[in-house]
Amino acid sequence: MNELLVMEPERIGLLIWLVWAVIGVVGGVVASRYMGPRTAVFCIVIGVVASVLGGYLSTCFIGGGAVQMFLLSVLGAVFSAAVVLWIVMSMTSYFRKNENQ
Repeated sequence: MNELLVMEPERIGLLIWLVWAVIGVVGGVVASRYMGPRTAVFCIVIGVVASVLGGYLSTCFIGGGAVQMFLLSVLGAVFSAAVVLWIVMSMTSYFRKNENQ
């Protein structure tokens, strides 16, 4: 059971990866609610990739104890998913708006 919760930059446990993925799914679902149902899968994929990447990078670059590292990696995952989804959805709406003119 301890292998699932490992929080070291070299070895990250499975549950930590799942937490990051769930954060991305939630962010993607929220973004797809604003963009429309056609973009649901796209938003979820972008959200998961961004949050996993943000969580992993924050774990690699920020040290500390296991609890602090976990909390900062979750914040990194939330922040990166939000920023990347905002940028991608802004670009998507901009190009969609210019396409209709």
